[in-house]
Amino acid sequence: MILTKKDFFSHPFFKSVKLNRLSRFVENYRTPVFIYSAEAVLRQINLFKKNIPGKFKLFYAQKSNPNPSLLRFINTTGIGCDTASLGEIKSAIKEGFSKDRIMFTGPGKTEKELSYAISNNLLSINVESFHEIEIINRIAKRKERIQDIMLRINPAFEAGETTKIIGGKGTSKFGIDYEQIPEVISGLKNLQNVNLCGIHIFNSSGILDYRKILKNTKDVIRITIELEEKFNLNFKRIDLGGGFGIPYSKAEKELDIKKLGNGLKKFINKKEIRERLKNKELVFELGRYISAYSGVYLTKVLYTKKSCGKNIAIIDGGIHHLLRPALIGQSFPVINLSAILQNRKSLTRSYLIAGPLCTSLDEIDSDALMNEVTPGDILAVLNCGAYGYTESMPLFLTQIKSTEYFMNK
Repeated sequence: MILTKKDFFSHPFFKSVKLNRLSRFVENYRTPVFIYSAEAVLRQINLFKKNIPGKFKLFYAQKSNPNPSLLRFINTTGIGCDTASLGEIKSAIKEGFSKDRIMFTGPGKTEKELSYAISNNLLSINVESFHEIEIINRIAKRKERIQDIMLRINPAFEAGETTKIIGGKGTSKFGIDYEQIPEVISGLKNLQNVNLCGIHIFNSSGILDYRKILKNTKDVIRITIELEEKFNLNFKRIDLGGGFGIPYSKAEKELDIKKLGNGLKKFINKKEIRERLKNKELVFELGRYISAYSGVYLTKVLYTKKSCGKNIAIIDGGIHHLLRPALIGQSFPVINLSAILQNRKSLTRSYLIAGPLCTSLDEIDSDALMNEVTPGDILAVLNCGAYGYTESMPLFLTQIKSTEYFMNK
C-alpha cells in the first residue's frame, strides 16, 4: 500500500510524535529500533472509555507487547492486565498493576505458575481443562485458600476471525468444549477449594466490523445466562475476550468504536438483560487495539537491486525482529522516512522489502509502494506496537538485535 501525505499525518503515531523528534533517530541511527508512543496508547484507551459503556471493564493483553515502560504507562490509566505466563504476572506486578487487576490465562499453565498465582491472590485464573481445575484445587487446599476461577469455553459459534490465531469454532487447544460443560460442573461439586466465578470466551482476533463484535458479545452474554439457569449458578464476571482489530491497509476501515458502544449500550439496557447483569462485571481483554498504533519499527536500507524486473530493498532488519509477515502473512504499512524528512521529490515505486537472513521467508512486504529508495535510507514500518519484537526470533543467525524506545511526552 502507499500512504498519501494525508494518510501519513493522520496516523495515530504521527499525530502524537512529530517528525522532528524522529529525525534524531534517523541522524543517529545505529541498529533497528522499535519506537513506542505513550500518547498513541492513551488515545486508544480513551476511545474505549469514551465510547464503550462503563459496565465493560478494560484489560490489557500483555502478550501483544510486554515492554516494561509501556506496561508501566498503561498501569497509570487504571485498566487491568491479562497475563499468560509466570513472567507476565511478575512483569505486571513489577510495573505497578495491583494484584486484583491481574487475570491469568493460558492452556498450559505449570504447577509452579499456578502456585504463584494462587499465593498472590490474583483477580482470577481462567481455566482451560478439568485437569487444571483439579491441580488448582489441590494447590489451594494446601495453601488453605479458595481460588476464584473462570471457565474458558469453546462455543459452537464463530465471531468472524479469518486467521487461526486465537481459536474459535472447532478443534482447539484452548478451553473446554461447550458439550463438556455438564461434566465439568458436576465435577466441581467435589472440589472445595475453587470457586467458579465466571465464564471466559475468546474466539476472535482482528475484527474490524463492529457488528460482528456486537453479535459475539450478545451471544457470549446469552450463553452465560443460559448456563446460570441450567445449572443454578450465579457468575460475577464475564470475560468476553478481545478481537478488536486495527486496519493494516487502505482497503480496511477502522473499527467504528462509537457504533459498537451504542449497540452494546442498547443491548445491556434491555430490561431482561439489565436485570441479569446487575451484579456482574463484563471484561474485554484487548492487546492489538491498545498498542499496535503506538509502535513504528525503523530499519536501514543496505542495498537496492532488481530481480526479474522487481525492485528490491535489502534492509538490516527483518523477520528476526518482526516475524508476523512470515508467520501469518500479515503485511504492514511501510514508508521511506528519510525521503519524507528530506522532503524528497521522487517517484513512487514498488519494492520487495527483504531482510538479511538466509531464508526467502525474510520479507517485510512483497509490494511496498513508497518514495524511491536509495542505500542509507531509513524506512519506518507502522503499526508495530503489537506482536512485533516480542513475537519474533532475535537469536536467529546471531544477527544484530533491535532496541526499543518508549516516548512519553
